[in-house]
Amino acid sequence: MDDNSHVLTFCLMWVLRYSAAFPQSCCRVIRVQTLSHVTCSGCRLQVVQTLPLDTAFLNFRDNKLYSLHRNSFPELPQLKTLNLQFNHLAYISSGAFDNIPNIEDLDLSNNNLDHYSFDLDIFEPLRNLKTLRLHKNKFYLQKVYPEKVLSTTTNLHSLSLDVFDGLLFNDGFLNTTQIQILELFSSKRAPVSFFDHSCNGLRSLNITELSIVGSFRNIERNFLSPFRVLRTLQLKTYSFYMDIHDVLSGLYGLRGKVLDSLTITKFRRKLSQGLKIDKTDTGYLNLICVKKLSLVDNDIGDISTEALVSWSNRTCIEYLDVSRNRLSSSGFPISLVLFSSLTHVDCGYTPSETFVGRRMERNIFLPGAKRTFFLPRNLVYMNMTHHQITGPLINIEVGEDNSLEVLDVSYSGRYPTCSHGVVKGLSHLKELDMSSIDCSDPNPEMFAEFRNLSRLTARQCKLGKVFSSNANSTLFKGLYNLSFVDISLNNIDSLNPNVFSDQRESLRSLGLAGNQMYHVGSLNLSTYIRLEVLDLSHNQISALTESEYLTLDKLKSKSEKFLISLFGNPLVCSCEHLDFISWIKTTEVIYQKHALTCSIPTGGQVKIGEFLKSFDEFEGRCVSQTWLAISITLIFVFFVFGILSREAWKRSVYLRVMCRQPLHNTDYTYDIYICYCDEDSSWVAKTFIPWLDEQELEYSFEDKSFDPGRGIADNIMDALDCSRQTVFVVSCAFLEREWTKFTLNLTSFYSFRQGREDMNIIILMNDIERSEFPRPVRKNWEIIRRLRWPNESNTNQEEHYAAKRKFWKRLLKIIKRRNSQSPVPSLSESSL
Repeated sequence: MDDNSHVLTFCLMWVLRYSAAFPQSCCRVIRVQTLSHVTCSGCRLQVVQTLPLDTAFLNFRDNKLYSLHRNSFPELPQLKTLNLQFNHLAYISSGAFDNIPNIEDLDLSNNNLDHYSFDLDIFEPLRNLKTLRLHKNKFYLQKVYPEKVLSTTTNLHSLSLDVFDGLLFNDGFLNTTQIQILELFSSKRAPVSFFDHSCNGLRSLNITELSIVGSFRNIERNFLSPFRVLRTLQLKTYSFYMDIHDVLSGLYGLRGKVLDSLTITKFRRKLSQGLKIDKTDTGYLNLICVKKLSLVDNDIGDISTEALVSWSNRTCIEYLDVSRNRLSSSGFPISLVLFSSLTHVDCGYTPSETFVGRRMERNIFLPGAKRTFFLPRNLVYMNMTHHQITGPLINIEVGEDNSLEVLDVSYSGRYPTCSHGVVKGLSHLKELDMSSIDCSDPNPEMFAEFRNLSRLTARQCKLGKVFSSNANSTLFKGLYNLSFVDISLNNIDSLNPNVFSDQRESLRSLGLAGNQMYHVGSLNLSTYIRLEVLDLSHNQISALTESEYLTLDKLKSKSEKFLISLFGNPLVCSCEHLDFISWIKTTEVIYQKHALTCSIPTGGQVKIGEFLKSFDEFEGRCVSQTWLAISITLIFVFFVFGILSREAWKRSVYLRVMCRQPLHNTDYTYDIYICYCDEDSSWVAKTFIPWLDEQELEYSFEDKSFDPGRGIADNIMDALDCSRQTVFVVSCAFLEREWTKFTLNLTSFYSFRQGREDMNIIILMNDIERSEFPRPVRKNWEIIRRLRWPNESNTNQEEHYAAKRKFWKRLLKIIKRRNSQSPVPSLSESSL
């Protein structure tokens, strides 16, 4: 019981220790190993609250501290970094930092501090202070530095201060001998002049890094001479008082020095149309040897040939950045060969027009002409993104003695083309970015020389038809090291699976974002054994098929790092795609799957993460709806099938004949079966049947022998099976009736089988031609017995009577000969 009490007490104390420290919910703490990093940024706090004892990092920026006094900070022996910028500090009294003596990095920038804001011993307790930021305060108001206060910071390594016009560093910095990094900032609205004597008080310091950022009015030639061991210099302005010519003259004070880095940026005049670097400018650069030279955004339009030739120290430069200037797209790259030690060059982001004086520089590339470039032997990186390259990039050859590994020629403002072109000489190239270059009709050998290419970016290159056709399936042939390919925004709707056939063992990342892909199956993903990233965001995919997501699962089993991005696709969360959504719920293949959105049946969009929370309920509704739909569909199909089958059976002669098993007996119940229509029933009853009775012939017809319980077609076929012959009483009305025509057709198909070919007799009651009969009757016309009943309109009674006698005599002869099984010759109307 006592042990449990101790544990409970310990837990309660631990909770109270941290909960009491943060009464404001705005503050948050992160544990890094055994120390606490506390952030209370933007919380509008006016005092520093109780903090964890092991706090090593405190971000208290953007609050409302107006002053710091003794005990303003709780005892924090582990605190190393304190950020107090963007408060309202105007005064810091003695003892303010007594409880945090181990501070190494203190940021007091962007406050209201001035020369009178400090007690003289304010920084004395901070023996370990190495970095102090005091810039962007109010020192410019009295134009005086707190030099005596800073003199106590004997271990200070890095210092940031404001500068102001007429600044003068005095002997107050003599004790700060450890300072190596000095950052000076001036107000944009208060330009500063740097004179030869401005920095004399810093001569005893070993400053190796100097950065001056602000508004410059004037720079004298020797103002940098006090910096005896300077290795890194940055000069950056926001004003238009000086241009690159004025700044370069300020390098005179560093003559004979070797610099690791020199950065001069944004020095330009208003409405400038491009500045020309001449021999005088490179003369100042010739006074120093600099390894990394950055002349970014200085409105440089040209570097004269004379200036380049006289610039002997250009061979020191290993890294050259002249981006965001106005250098021509052809002239400057050609001159790079003069920089023999150059390894990296950046000349990107060139405006669309280059002016030197009032003349616009034209591109010297001529379409169709063979062009050869020579690059520095050690150059490995060349950035020409957003450079004003123009014309077709064909027949280009780079001198073989080069080591270029990275080349960026993307997003030229003049839309160059690479159609039909081949670039030679870049056998060491590993990374190429050619985005926005028109390659709608590429040469199949375009990349043939890039055998070491491992990374290709070709966004917006009009490759939609290229990658879907077989003609360009060899575009990447032989590039066995190609591992990263980004062909986004190319209007690709399908991808020829043979395009990356030689990259099946090397391809790790494939970018297809912003295209028109509806399916993943065409990518033939199962062949890529090392694929880790597949970006299909912003395509037209509504769902993945079972075979597609099973392929993705296989890729995941090969590489645990494999992920696919589907952001921006019109995914659909519906019952139709239930299996796909169920797969999303369990898979780890999709990148940030819970943040994806999909369309739902009720309309609108919903995050898949939210949708999956109620997926089980949705799945249940889908299953019910599915079975209901299946049941209704089956009932409808069976109903329609029944009706159609019944009608087909009723009306199809072929079905009746095929499905009927005819009788094979030779003893017949009737001599004849009589088939007639209602209009001729009177003649049959009053004339034909009395004659049959008189001749003692057995006969069958509808009213006599049909079974009322059976279908008419079955009755007809039964009568045909039980009768030796069929007599059709055919008048004009007979051929117009449905069932008599059906009987005529049925009899023709059913009776003309072996042994019963001559069973049909037709009595023509009217003048009816052969062409008026159905096709089966016309087909067997020659073997059918045809008799014509005498014309009742004949007024000659003797002739009419003689014709009747002859008709009955001939009919009786036909019937009796068939009954005796003797062959009967075919009769025609002319023989009657």
